[in-house]
Amino acid sequence: MSSYEGYEASPEDSLLHMDNATFNGLLAIGCLATLSFMFTSGLLGFISWRMISWKRFYASSIGHNQSIVLIYQLLLADFLQSLGFLISFYWASARQIIGPSDACFVQGWLIQLGDVSSAFFVLAIALHTVYQVAFSKSLTHRGFLVAVSSVWGVALLLTSLAPIVGGRFIFERAGVWCWIKSDHENLRLLLHYLWIFIIEFGSIAVYTVGFVYLWQAKKPGSQFRSDASLESLNKASRAMLAYALAYTVMTLPLAAGRMASMSNRQPPDSYFFFAGCLFTSSGWVDTVLYAITRRSLLFKEMRGPRPARLSISDQLRSHRSGFTRHNSTDDILGVDASGFAGIKLETTVKVDVESPTSSVAPSHNYSVSAKRHTMQNDMV
Repeated sequence: MSSYEGYEASPEDSLLHMDNATFNGLLAIGCLATLSFMFTSGLLGFISWRMISWKRFYASSIGHNQSIVLIYQLLLADFLQSLGFLISFYWASARQIIGPSDACFVQGWLIQLGDVSSAFFVLAIALHTVYQVAFSKSLTHRGFLVAVSSVWGVALLLTSLAPIVGGRFIFERAGVWCWIKSDHENLRLLLHYLWIFIIEFGSIAVYTVGFVYLWQAKKPGSQFRSDASLESLNKASRAMLAYALAYTVMTLPLAAGRMASMSNRQPPDSYFFFAGCLFTSSGWVDTVLYAITRRSLLFKEMRGPRPARLSISDQLRSHRSGFTRHNSTDDILGVDASGFAGIKLETTVKVDVESPTSSVAPSHNYSVSAKRHTMQNDMV
Protein backbone atom coordinates (compact mmCIF):
# COMPACT_ATOMS: atom_id res chain seq x y z
CA MET A 1 0.00 0.00 0.00
CA SER A 2 1.81 3.08 -1.24
CA SER A 3 1.47 6.77 -0.50
CA TYR A 4 -1.14 8.85 -2.27
CA GLU A 5 -0.17 10.21 -5.65
CA GLY A 6 1.21 13.71 -5.59
CA TYR A 7 2.07 13.57 -1.89
CA GLU A 8 5.55 12.63 -0.73
CA ALA A 9 5.99 11.05 2.70
CA SER A 10 8.12 13.03 5.15
CA PRO A 11 9.60 12.29 8.60
CA GLU A 12 6.99 14.60 10.18
CA ASP A 13 3.98 12.53 9.11
CA SER A 14 5.66 9.13 8.70
CA LEU A 15 8.03 6.82 10.52
CA LEU A 16 10.63 5.95 7.92
CA HIS A 17 13.11 4.11 10.17
CA MET A 18 11.64 1.90 12.90
CA ASP A 19 13.74 0.90 15.92
CA ASN A 20 13.38 -2.40 17.79
CA ALA A 21 11.33 -0.90 20.64
CA THR A 22 8.71 0.40 18.20
CA PHE A 23 8.75 -2.90 16.33
CA ASN A 24 8.13 -4.90 19.51
CA GLY A 25 5.41 -2.47 20.61
CA LEU A 26 3.57 -2.86 17.32
CA LEU A 27 3.77 -6.64 17.63
CA ALA A 28 2.25 -6.45 21.12
CA ILE A 29 -0.59 -4.22 19.91
CA GLY A 30 -1.16 -6.50 16.90
CA CYS A 31 -1.28 -9.64 19.06
CA LEU A 32 -3.87 -8.12 21.41
CA ALA A 33 -5.84 -6.89 18.39
CA THR A 34 -5.80 -10.45 17.04
CA LEU A 35 -7.11 -11.72 20.38
CA SER A 36 -9.93 -9.16 20.33
CA PHE A 37 -10.70 -9.97 16.70
CA MET A 38 -10.98 -13.71 17.44
CA PHE A 39 -13.04 -13.25 20.61
CA THR A 40 -15.49 -10.71 19.19
CA SER A 41 -15.97 -12.49 15.85
CA GLY A 42 -16.55 -15.79 17.66
CA LEU A 43 -19.08 -14.33 20.09
CA LEU A 44 -20.86 -12.35 17.37
CA GLY A 45 -21.24 -15.55 15.36
CA PHE A 46 -22.46 -17.46 18.42
CA ILE A 47 -25.06 -14.87 19.42
CA SER A 48 -26.21 -14.59 15.79
CA TRP A 49 -26.75 -18.34 15.67
CA ARG A 50 -28.69 -18.29 18.94
CA MET A 51 -30.85 -15.42 17.62
CA ILE A 52 -31.73 -17.48 14.56
CA SER A 53 -32.32 -20.80 16.35
CA TRP A 54 -33.67 -19.42 19.63
CA LYS A 55 -36.65 -21.82 19.73
CA ARG A 56 -34.28 -24.71 20.45
CA PHE A 57 -32.77 -23.06 23.53
CA TYR A 58 -35.00 -20.35 25.02
CA ALA A 59 -38.54 -19.58 26.04
CA SER A 60 -38.51 -16.35 24.02
CA SER A 61 -36.39 -14.76 21.31
CA ILE A 62 -33.14 -13.21 22.52
CA GLY A 63 -33.34 -10.97 19.46
CA HIS A 64 -35.98 -9.03 21.41
CA ASN A 65 -33.81 -8.81 24.53
CA GLN A 66 -32.72 -5.20 24.19
CA SER A 67 -29.79 -5.52 26.58
CA ILE A 68 -28.33 -8.38 24.55
CA VAL A 69 -28.84 -6.49 21.28
CA LEU A 70 -27.01 -3.45 22.69
CA ILE A 71 -24.08 -5.61 23.80
CA TYR A 72 -24.11 -7.18 20.33
CA GLN A 73 -23.67 -3.70 18.83
CA LEU A 74 -20.86 -2.94 21.30
CA LEU A 75 -19.07 -6.13 20.26
CA LEU A 76 -19.49 -5.17 16.62
CA ALA A 77 -17.83 -1.81 17.35
CA ASP A 78 -14.98 -3.60 19.15
CA PHE A 79 -14.63 -5.88 16.13
CA LEU A 80 -14.18 -2.89 13.79
CA GLN A 81 -11.62 -1.36 16.12
CA SER A 82 -9.61 -4.60 16.25
CA LEU A 83 -9.57 -4.70 12.44
CA GLY A 84 -7.92 -1.29 12.44
CA PHE A 85 -5.22 -2.33 14.90
CA LEU A 86 -4.48 -5.51 12.95
CA ILE A 87 -2.76 -3.24 10.41
CA SER A 88 -0.02 -2.90 13.05
CA PHE A 89 1.39 -6.17 11.67
CA TYR A 90 1.69 -4.50 8.26
CA TRP A 91 3.69 -1.60 9.71
CA ALA A 92 5.90 -3.99 11.68
CA SER A 93 6.64 -6.09 8.61
CA ALA A 94 7.49 -3.00 6.54
CA ARG A 95 9.49 -1.44 9.40
CA GLN A 96 7.80 1.83 8.42
CA ILE A 97 4.59 3.77 9.09
CA ILE A 98 3.83 5.71 5.92
CA GLY A 99 1.20 8.42 6.02
CA PRO A 100 -0.80 9.33 4.20
CA SER A 101 -1.32 6.02 2.44
CA ASP A 102 -4.14 3.59 1.77
CA ALA A 103 -3.19 1.53 4.84
CA CYS A 104 -2.97 4.66 7.00
CA PHE A 105 -6.37 5.88 5.84
CA VAL A 106 -8.06 2.52 6.49
CA GLN A 107 -6.46 2.15 9.92
CA GLY A 108 -7.34 5.67 11.03
CA TRP A 109 -10.93 5.41 9.78
CA LEU A 110 -11.58 2.00 11.36
CA ILE A 111 -10.06 2.95 14.70
CA GLN A 112 -12.09 6.15 14.91
CA LEU A 113 -15.33 4.42 13.85
CA GLY A 114 -14.80 1.58 16.32
CA ASP A 115 -13.94 3.89 19.20
CA VAL A 116 -16.74 6.41 18.62
CA SER A 117 -19.43 3.75 18.06
CA SER A 118 -18.35 1.72 21.10
CA ALA A 119 -18.47 4.89 23.20
CA PHE A 120 -22.01 5.69 22.06
CA PHE A 121 -23.22 2.15 22.73
CA VAL A 122 -21.70 2.18 26.21
CA LEU A 123 -23.78 5.29 26.90
CA ALA A 124 -26.83 3.69 25.25
CA ILE A 125 -26.45 0.65 27.51
CA ALA A 126 -26.30 2.92 30.56
CA LEU A 127 -29.37 4.96 29.57
CA HIS A 128 -31.35 1.86 28.64
CA THR A 129 -30.54 0.12 31.92
CA VAL A 130 -31.57 3.09 34.05
CA TYR A 131 -34.72 3.54 31.95
CA GLN A 132 -35.70 -0.05 32.72
CA VAL A 133 -35.03 0.46 36.42
CA ALA A 134 -36.93 3.74 36.67
CA PHE A 135 -39.96 2.92 34.51
CA SER A 136 -40.12 -0.89 34.80
CA LYS A 137 -40.38 -1.30 31.03
CA SER A 138 -38.36 -1.27 27.82
CA LEU A 139 -38.68 0.69 24.61
CA THR A 140 -41.02 -0.54 21.93
CA HIS A 141 -39.33 -2.82 19.42
CA ARG A 142 -39.69 -0.31 16.60
CA GLY A 143 -38.46 2.58 18.75
CA PHE A 144 -35.51 0.50 19.89
CA LEU A 145 -34.49 -0.33 16.31
CA VAL A 146 -34.71 3.36 15.40
CA ALA A 147 -32.49 4.24 18.37
CA VAL A 148 -29.84 1.63 17.45
CA SER A 149 -29.84 2.77 13.81
CA SER A 150 -29.49 6.39 14.94
CA VAL A 151 -26.44 5.55 17.07
CA TRP A 152 -24.71 3.95 14.09
CA GLY A 153 -25.73 6.89 11.91
CA VAL A 154 -24.18 9.45 14.28
CA ALA A 155 -20.99 7.36 14.64
CA LEU A 156 -20.62 7.05 10.86
CA LEU A 157 -21.28 10.77 10.43
CA LEU A 158 -18.61 11.82 12.94
CA THR A 159 -16.09 9.41 11.42
CA SER A 160 -16.82 10.51 7.86
CA LEU A 161 -16.61 14.22 8.69
CA ALA A 162 -12.86 13.91 9.27
CA PRO A 163 -11.95 13.13 5.63
CA ILE A 164 -14.78 15.33 4.34
CA VAL A 165 -13.50 18.40 6.21
CA GLY A 166 -9.77 17.63 6.27
CA GLY A 167 -9.42 15.96 2.89
CA ARG A 168 -7.93 12.63 1.93
CA PHE A 169 -4.64 13.40 3.71
CA ILE A 170 -6.33 13.75 7.11
CA PHE A 171 -5.09 10.41 8.51
CA GLU A 172 -1.35 10.37 9.17
CA ARG A 173 0.97 8.79 11.68
CA ALA A 174 0.00 9.69 15.25
CA GLY A 175 2.55 7.89 17.38
CA VAL A 176 2.62 4.22 16.45
CA TRP A 177 -0.59 4.06 14.39
CA CYS A 178 -2.51 6.32 12.03
CA TRP A 179 -5.13 8.82 13.06
CA ILE A 180 -6.18 12.45 12.52
CA LYS A 181 -2.98 14.42 12.05
CA SER A 182 -1.79 16.74 14.78
CA ASP A 183 -2.33 20.05 12.94
CA HIS A 184 -6.10 19.38 12.99
CA GLU A 185 -6.54 19.55 16.76
CA ASN A 186 -10.03 21.02 16.46
CA LEU A 187 -11.19 17.98 14.48
CA ARG A 188 -9.59 15.67 17.03
CA LEU A 189 -11.44 17.43 19.83
CA LEU A 190 -14.85 17.91 18.19
CA LEU A 191 -15.06 14.55 16.40
CA HIS A 192 -13.49 12.34 19.03
CA TYR A 193 -12.13 13.46 22.41
CA LEU A 194 -15.09 15.60 23.42
CA TRP A 195 -17.47 12.69 22.95
CA ILE A 196 -15.16 10.21 24.65
CA PHE A 197 -14.87 12.25 27.86
CA ILE A 198 -18.59 13.05 27.91
CA ILE A 199 -19.49 9.38 27.58
CA GLU A 200 -16.87 8.08 30.02
CA PHE A 201 -18.03 10.27 32.89
CA GLY A 202 -21.64 10.54 31.74
CA SER A 203 -22.11 6.77 31.85
CA ILE A 204 -20.86 6.60 35.43
CA ALA A 205 -23.23 9.44 36.39
CA VAL A 206 -26.19 7.68 34.73
CA TYR A 207 -25.46 4.44 36.56
CA THR A 208 -25.15 6.34 39.84
CA VAL A 209 -28.69 7.65 39.37
CA GLY A 210 -29.91 4.13 38.63
CA PHE A 211 -28.33 2.59 41.70
CA VAL A 212 -29.65 5.39 43.92
CA TYR A 213 -33.12 4.59 42.60
CA LEU A 214 -32.67 0.89 43.36
CA TRP A 215 -31.39 1.72 46.84
CA GLN A 216 -34.47 3.85 47.49
CA ALA A 217 -36.69 1.03 46.21
CA LYS A 218 -35.28 -1.38 48.80
CA LYS A 219 -36.40 0.80 51.69
CA PRO A 220 -39.43 -0.40 53.70
CA GLY A 221 -42.70 0.94 52.37
CA SER A 222 -41.34 1.65 48.92
CA GLN A 223 -43.90 1.15 46.17
CA PHE A 224 -41.95 -1.05 43.77
CA ARG A 225 -42.17 -4.42 42.11
CA SER A 226 -41.72 -7.81 43.77
CA ASP A 227 -38.49 -8.66 45.56
CA ALA A 228 -37.65 -11.22 42.85
CA SER A 229 -38.05 -8.66 40.07
CA LEU A 230 -36.08 -6.08 42.04
CA GLU A 231 -33.20 -8.49 42.56
CA SER A 232 -33.17 -9.41 38.85
CA LEU A 233 -32.95 -5.75 37.86
CA ASN A 234 -30.24 -5.16 40.43
CA LYS A 235 -28.12 -7.98 39.01
CA ALA A 236 -28.67 -6.78 35.44
CA SER A 237 -27.71 -3.22 36.40
CA ARG A 238 -24.47 -4.37 38.00
CA ALA A 239 -23.71 -6.46 34.92
CA MET A 240 -24.26 -3.53 32.55
CA LEU A 241 -22.19 -1.22 34.78
CA ALA A 242 -19.20 -3.52 34.20
CA TYR A 243 -19.16 -2.57 30.50
CA ALA A 244 -18.99 1.16 31.29
CA LEU A 245 -16.21 0.64 33.81
CA ALA A 246 -14.26 -1.55 31.39
CA TYR A 247 -14.61 1.02 28.61
CA THR A 248 -13.39 3.81 30.90
CA VAL A 249 -10.35 1.82 32.04
CA MET A 250 -9.49 0.78 28.46
CA THR A 251 -9.79 4.23 26.84
CA LEU A 252 -8.99 6.83 29.50
CA PRO A 253 -5.16 6.41 29.43
CA LEU A 254 -5.01 6.94 25.66
CA ALA A 255 -7.42 9.90 25.72
CA ALA A 256 -5.43 11.49 28.55
CA GLY A 257 -2.18 10.98 26.64
CA ARG A 258 -3.59 12.58 23.50
CA MET A 259 -4.91 15.54 25.48
CA ALA A 260 -1.47 15.95 27.07
CA SER A 261 0.07 15.98 23.61
CA MET A 262 -2.30 18.76 22.57
CA SER A 263 -1.10 20.73 25.63
CA ASN A 264 2.54 20.40 24.50
CA ARG A 265 3.32 17.77 27.14
CA GLN A 266 4.25 14.83 24.96
CA PRO A 267 4.28 11.47 26.82
CA PRO A 268 7.00 8.97 25.88
CA ASP A 269 6.38 6.31 23.23
CA SER A 270 6.29 3.61 25.94
CA TYR A 271 3.20 5.28 27.40
CA PHE A 272 1.38 5.09 24.07
CA PHE A 273 2.38 1.44 23.65
CA PHE A 274 0.78 0.70 27.01
CA ALA A 275 -2.28 2.82 26.24
CA GLY A 276 -2.63 1.22 22.80
CA CYS A 277 -2.48 -2.28 24.28
CA LEU A 278 -5.29 -1.36 26.69
CA PHE A 279 -7.25 0.32 23.93
CA THR A 280 -7.23 -2.65 21.58
CA SER A 281 -8.04 -5.06 24.43
CA SER A 282 -11.62 -3.75 24.61
CA GLY A 283 -12.90 -6.54 22.37
CA TRP A 284 -11.70 -9.54 24.32
CA VAL A 285 -12.47 -7.86 27.67
CA ASP A 286 -16.10 -7.23 26.64
CA THR A 287 -16.33 -10.83 25.44
CA VAL A 288 -15.16 -12.12 28.82
CA LEU A 289 -17.62 -9.80 30.57
CA TYR A 290 -20.47 -11.24 28.52
CA ALA A 291 -19.46 -14.78 29.47
CA ILE A 292 -19.54 -13.76 33.15
CA THR A 293 -22.75 -11.71 33.12
CA ARG A 294 -24.88 -13.49 30.51
CA ARG A 295 -27.20 -15.23 32.99
CA SER A 296 -27.98 -11.94 34.71
CA LEU A 297 -29.02 -10.47 31.36
CA LEU A 298 -30.99 -13.50 30.15
CA PHE A 299 -33.09 -14.16 33.25
CA LYS A 300 -36.29 -14.03 31.18
CA GLU A 301 -35.08 -16.26 28.35
CA MET A 302 -33.36 -18.82 30.60
CA ARG A 303 -36.62 -20.53 31.55
CA GLY A 304 -36.14 -23.46 29.26
CA PRO A 305 -37.06 -24.17 25.64
CA ARG A 306 -40.54 -23.66 24.30
CA PRO A 307 -42.83 -26.65 24.83
CA ALA A 308 -43.69 -28.72 21.80
CA ARG A 309 -47.24 -28.42 20.49
CA LEU A 310 -49.54 -31.39 20.96
CA SER A 311 -50.77 -33.17 17.89
CA ILE A 312 -54.51 -33.24 17.13
CA SER A 313 -54.76 -36.92 18.18
CA ASP A 314 -53.07 -36.16 21.50
CA GLN A 315 -55.43 -33.25 22.11
CA LEU A 316 -58.47 -35.43 21.37
CA ARG A 317 -57.13 -38.19 23.63
CA SER A 318 -56.60 -35.69 26.45
CA HIS A 319 -60.08 -34.27 25.98
CA ARG A 320 -61.74 -37.73 26.07
CA SER A 321 -59.88 -38.69 29.21
CA GLY A 322 -61.21 -35.62 31.02
CA PHE A 323 -57.96 -33.69 31.31
CA THR A 324 -57.21 -30.29 29.84
CA ARG A 325 -53.63 -29.93 28.64
CA HIS A 326 -52.32 -26.40 28.81
CA ASN A 327 -49.97 -25.73 25.94
CA SER A 328 -49.32 -22.01 26.37
CA THR A 329 -45.95 -20.75 27.51
CA ASP A 330 -47.78 -18.24 29.70
CA ASP A 331 -49.37 -21.13 31.59
CA ILE A 332 -46.36 -23.34 32.22
CA LEU A 333 -43.39 -20.97 32.24
CA GLY A 334 -43.05 -18.73 35.25
CA VAL A 335 -41.10 -17.45 38.19
CA ASP A 336 -42.25 -18.10 41.72
CA ALA A 337 -42.11 -15.61 44.60
CA SER A 338 -38.58 -16.65 45.51
CA GLY A 339 -37.35 -15.82 42.04
CA PHE A 340 -37.02 -19.47 40.97
CA ALA A 341 -37.30 -19.76 37.21
CA GLY A 342 -38.37 -23.00 35.64
CA ILE A 343 -41.23 -25.04 34.17
CA LYS A 344 -44.39 -25.05 36.26
CA LEU A 345 -46.51 -28.19 36.04
CA GLU A 346 -49.93 -28.11 37.64
CA THR A 347 -52.10 -31.22 38.01
CA THR A 348 -55.67 -31.26 39.33
CA VAL A 349 -57.32 -34.53 40.35
CA LYS A 350 -61.07 -34.57 40.91
CA VAL A 351 -62.44 -37.20 43.32
CA ASP A 352 -66.19 -37.86 43.64
CA VAL A 353 -67.29 -39.56 46.88
CA GLU A 354 -70.91 -40.73 47.27
CA SER A 355 -72.48 -41.92 50.48
CA PRO A 356 -73.04 -45.73 50.35
CA THR A 357 -76.06 -45.59 52.67
CA SER A 358 -78.36 -43.38 50.69
CA SER A 359 -79.04 -42.94 47.01
CA VAL A 360 -80.11 -39.36 47.59
CA ALA A 361 -77.23 -38.37 49.83
CA PRO A 362 -75.28 -35.45 48.46
CA SER A 363 -71.99 -36.21 46.80
CA HIS A 364 -68.80 -34.58 47.96
CA ASN A 365 -66.21 -33.25 45.53
CA TYR A 366 -62.57 -32.98 46.54
CA SER A 367 -59.93 -31.33 44.37
CA VAL A 368 -56.27 -31.85 44.99
CA SER A 369 -53.71 -29.69 43.19
CA ALA A 370 -50.02 -30.26 42.99
CA LYS A 371 -47.43 -27.93 41.61
CA ARG A 372 -43.81 -28.49 40.94
CA HIS A 373 -40.99 -26.68 39.21
CA THR A 374 -38.37 -28.14 36.98
CA MET A 375 -35.28 -26.15 36.11
CA GLN A 376 -33.58 -26.56 32.77
CA ASN A 377 -30.17 -25.00 32.46
CA ASP A 378 -28.55 -24.37 29.15
CA MET A 379 -25.42 -22.71 27.85
CA VAL A 380 -26.22 -19.29 26.45
